[in-house]
Amino acid sequence: MGGEDRPDVLNHMEIEAYVVALEKSKTMELGSISWLEKHERVKQLTVQSVIQALSNREETVKEALITHEKLKLLVHDLILIELWREEVLPELAKHALTQGFSIYPILYHESTCINLLETVLYHPESAETLGDGIVDLTDYCLRLMNQFITFGNDDDEENDEGHQNGSGDRQRQAKEASEKDVDIIKISRGVLFGNCFKGLSTLRYIIENIDSLGSSLVSRLTVSSDAPMLLTELILQKPWRRENWQSGKISEYDPTTATWKTIDSSDHFILNRNEVQAWLGLYLLLKNNQVLGNYELYDGRKNQLLKLRAFLNDLSLDQLPILGELQLFLNQIAIQSGPFAPSKSPLLLEMIAPIRDALETEFKEKRKKLIKVYTSELVEASRESLLEKAIKLAASYDIANFEPTLPVKGVCSKCGKEAEKRCSKCKREWYCSRECQVEHWKLHKVTCGNET
Repeated sequence: MGGEDRPDVLNHMEIEAYVVALEKSKTMELGSISWLEKHERVKQLTVQSVIQALSNREETVKEALITHEKLKLLVHDLILIELWREEVLPELAKHALTQGFSIYPILYHESTCINLLETVLYHPESAETLGDGIVDLTDYCLRLMNQFITFGNDDDEENDEGHQNGSGDRQRQAKEASEKDVDIIKISRGVLFGNCFKGLSTLRYIIENIDSLGSSLVSRLTVSSDAPMLLTELILQKPWRRENWQSGKISEYDPTTATWKTIDSSDHFILNRNEVQAWLGLYLLLKNNQVLGNYELYDGRKNQLLKLRAFLNDLSLDQLPILGELQLFLNQIAIQSGPFAPSKSPLLLEMIAPIRDALETEFKEKRKKLIKVYTSELVEASRESLLEKAIKLAASYDIANFEPTLPVKGVCSKCGKEAEKRCSKCKREWYCSRECQVEHWKLHKVTCGNET
């Protein structure tokens, strides 16, 4: 990744002060004026950490989070808002919401936390300092992957309008009935969809460091949750891609801009970043001796894995050469009769997820009070309170605060025009179109492998 010059949003002293001041969010305070201060600190640290990562500079945000042992706090907030989204938000959605801006920061705090964790967990030492919090984070990512798959199974409203008799009329009636109110559940699902991409990358980083994180995590990935099958299903479903049944055009989701973009037919077989993460995660699991020692490849699992052979061709192997090893593994299990089982039944040490377990208990005990408090704070708030929050959020979410993290444009290596795409391997050469990239490949392939 190139070391573009990006301005800081926090200096070294501010980073230190913000990290030291980080506190766990309490179950009753989400969305309040005092909590918005906590959210703002996490948001600013996230922006700064992304700037440092993109610029190949010393990652002082990561170092401060590790030094002051704050990473587990971010996992706590992730789980807290996940439970809030599941237990409280549906109750709030029963009310007629004429505004939703006081709820948005709560939803986006979950995105901010997983974004920051994804950035810092690129470094192995970050995962190792999470302690038992790594179990909660792993479980959270696995739940996101299950959700990711359901997004792939969902029909898209725009694509499916009129697909079945009467469905278009029903959709229009539902839209007319709700257009006066804020559809906070729909907004929540949109935010959650974006979180899935961050969760996929984070899960891959965890899998990459599985040997140093304890055998209980292996059990988590293979017994409690079937991570190999989850990743296999993701590759088969490709929830980041959709096809319009009327036009036949294919679109891919860009998490950076939160938009769907139509791709050229020549790009249909290009592995995007999300697909690469899923392939790498699966490859790392199936080459790990601890995993294979705990994972029985019975016929159902074998058959599902063998579906992936259709995607392993010269083009995909050229983009991600390590898939050649996965192809050999799949060929081996294809010719072996019977289940591919561990040599002996493994001793399973199952750890509870301490953060989720404690928060679930608290939510269960305080459910009625939580709904009452948040209805008062977020639905029935006074005009003065809403105005105070609006002023604070307007400054917090000023686009100027995010400009340093937005994608940088380059110059096409072939024709010299402004370019937005880069070589997927080395990330150094820019291209304005697929055609320019193909034409320039004869020259670029000589140095591409040496620049990664």
